Amino acid sequence: MLTETFVASISAHTKPNTGITKDAGIFVHESQPLAAQRHVFKKSASASNGLAVSSSHIFAAQDGKAVVHVYSREKGNMEVVVPFQERVHSVALAAGETVLLLGMESGRVLCWEIASGRLVSTSTSHLSPVTKLAVDPDSNFFLSGSSDAMIHVWSLLAVLSFSPDTSRSPIRTLSTHRGPITSLICGHSSTAANVAISISQDKSAIVWDYRNGVALRTYLLPDVPTTLSLDPADRAFYVAYEDGSLQTISFFDDIQQSAPTDTLRDPALSHRPVQPPTGSRFNAASQNLGSVISSSLSWDGTTLVSGHTSGKVASWDLAKRTYITTLATLPGPVTNLQFLPPTGFPNVKTPSFKIQTVVKPRHDLATGNEGAGMVPQNYGLNMQFTSHLSVPSISAAESSGRGGKSEFKHALTHPSFPTDMLEESILELQTWGQGPQNGVSASSDFLSFSTTEDKKSGTASNEELTELKRKYEALQRVQKVMSNELYELQKDNEWYKKHSATQKNNAKKTGDADGDVEMGEDESGSEAGSTEESDSEEEEEVGGDSSSEDEDEEASASENA
Repeated sequence: MLTETFVASISAHTKPNTGITKDAGIFVHESQPLAAQRHVFKKSASASNGLAVSSSHIFAAQDGKAVVHVYSREKGNMEVVVPFQERVHSVALAAGETVLLLGMESGRVLCWEIASGRLVSTSTSHLSPVTKLAVDPDSNFFLSGSSDAMIHVWSLLAVLSFSPDTSRSPIRTLSTHRGPITSLICGHSSTAANVAISISQDKSAIVWDYRNGVALRTYLLPDVPTTLSLDPADRAFYVAYEDGSLQTISFFDDIQQSAPTDTLRDPALSHRPVQPPTGSRFNAASQNLGSVISSSLSWDGTTLVSGHTSGKVASWDLAKRTYITTLATLPGPVTNLQFLPPTGFPNVKTPSFKIQTVVKPRHDLATGNEGAGMVPQNYGLNMQFTSHLSVPSISAAESSGRGGKSEFKHALTHPSFPTDMLEESILELQTWGQGPQNGVSASSDFLSFSTTEDKKSGTASNEELTELKRKYEALQRVQKVMSNELYELQKDNEWYKKHSATQKNNAKKTGDADGDVEMGEDESGSEAGSTEESDSEEEEEVGGDSSSEDEDEEASASENA
């Protein structure tokens, strides 16, 4: 059965509520199929835009404090309290829920890798605290808004780079607003045509092409907006106001459809403000909901949930533009609302990893070793693999040589150490640190190959050369082992010859000294001579066989090499 849940938070307890725990601050509510409260997290008072929810944790920036509370959704309790040097005004998750962005009071943004603890800071580009953060679907860019009416666009890859020479300044600035930024959101497209929408206290909403820094459309609003939500298909956005009303602003209404196709990107209309029709605004005056502080859209985009200063969480039918019901009444202003992805779908793709424990921030991992841009030696990720790793795309030429699976994945997914890897390791350990023996010179080190020509050649040639080098290294190790074994066989053969000759001499001396044996001179001489001749013949046969075997082994080893 399909289940949809949303998370709500309050800033402080303003009124007594006997049905809710006294120190509860974060509430997990089920929206459908049954509207009911499912879980409560205690000891939290988060301000607007100060809540971020992942599949495993909840991050809540405390209102007026330099502290972030981290809650484990699986355990249902607080996991860790993370202090900072200044107040945190906004948070957002990026990079597949592995990086937490924090908007600070000084006007900078901190990037915290929650699986490694690495903490990186951007430059101080805002003149006021960063009150809103938005991340694009691919996590290549993120936007920051502030009360200084500025919106900065950042490259997340550049900010997280280990190189100290990489610029951690915004790549562009959007500065058309004339008032504090109240809300900011990115579209759902993964293409270069994705947009971002911002609202400000100057009673305007602007649609941006944030990749190029161009304002596509400006909307004049009837009142000061407080928050906004974007349709899942990027067809419209919904603005909330201080009087508790909401307004639907469509990109394809009757007025804009009178213009040429794709009016949103028509350069002739980019500087022409649009005033939404008054009929697109709706409210529920009889419910005494209060000012709207937060809002969120359901997965299918048909229902909007709004949080109000009265503590009520209201549900709205967007198709009919009518109030449906009050889902919950919380003991304080509802500062944050966030719908979670629905559960209950069949054949859902399982994530490949899961973060069990959040690692506290560490400033020593900000840059690489010795400022060279390399990964620090003490850098490590604390995560758990929950499924098989995805296989990268392999060309037809590579698939025949590697069997469609990389060596790393083969070793990682094998129940134990692969046999071929163990054999190569044993051969390498046997020849480790050995010099030339019995005139056999040690083979040259494979690191002596020159890589100048490799860099000049194409990618395919480099891969073929790398494969040939790897095979040549394996043959070198086999040749070393075979040389050592041949040397040992030669030593054993010489020892066997000496030992057999010594035994014969001792046996002869013992026979001559024994006086109890009565035998004629002719018979003893003939028998001794025949015995010596047979022994010599056997020695020659043994020596011939061993020498032939040595020659055969040397010939096979030379052919393999």
